[in-house]
Parts: sequence; structure tokens; C-alpha cells
Amino acid sequence: MTMTKRDVVGRWFSEIWDAGNLSALDKLLAPSLGEDDPIYCGLALRKDLPFLAEMFGRLMGPMKTEILVYLEDGDWVSVYYRTVASGPDGDTPIKIESLLMFRFEQGLIAELISKIDSLALFEQLGQMPPDTLLGCFSGQRLTWK
Repeated sequence: MTMTKRDVVGRWFSEIWDAGNLSALDKLLAPSLGEDDPIYCGLALRKDLPFLAEMFGRLMGPMKTEILVYLEDGDWVSVYYRTVASGPDGDTPIKIESLLMFRFEQGLIAELISKIDSLALFEQLGQMPPDTLLGCFSGQRLTWK
């Protein structure tokens, strides 16, 4: 049975990110997406996806993703989604909302465009001060120690 685009997107989140099942990558990604092709707006190459998923898993802890808005137009799918996690220590709740666009070829993901709310993630992890964005709008500068 052929999966719909919605099925593929659902598995993208549930298998790869929530369950950490990196073997599902080969079942969801189009063969035309080469190992050295950039994904996630240049954040990583296709071959780096397993590392990227593992890194997010270590930073955030076990994740659960919910698709809030799903839009489909031809070969493209856009989702607005929420990811919640318990944090790396199991006691630091994390919640981020982000956008992800998928382009499909023959029912598989051929391209990804992502806008992850990294600032909110790093604030919740304690790597950035709370209200960093508001501080930036004030014209103040951060001093790294």
C-alpha cells in the first residue's frame, strides 16, 4: 500500500525524531536526495541526518511531536508543529513550535526547508538567557564568558 504524503510526514516525526529510528530514513527519503545534498536550509547534509537527530535527542531528551497545521500543494507539504520533551535531565520541560516544508518526488521526501525556533530551544535548555530576543531588541549585547 502506498503511503500518502501525510503518512510520510507523520512517520518523519514519529519514527525519526520521536522514536529515534534512524533506519526509517531510507524508507522516507527519495533516492535523488544525495548524501552530500544540503537539507534543513543548509544546517546539515543528508549524510549528517543521523547525527542531527541524535544530537537533538541528547539535547532535548525523549520527544513527542504534534502536527498543528498541515497544508499540501502539489509536490509540497508544509507543517507547523510542536515538539515537547522532558529535557536532557528529564526534568527541564521543553516546548518549541516550528515550520517545516517538504518537497516530494514519487511519494518520498526530496527536499526539506526548516525554520526551527532554535532561540526558544536554547533559552529553555539554559544555553541562552531568558528573553534573549527581547534583550536583542533593546540594543544590548550579550557577553560570553
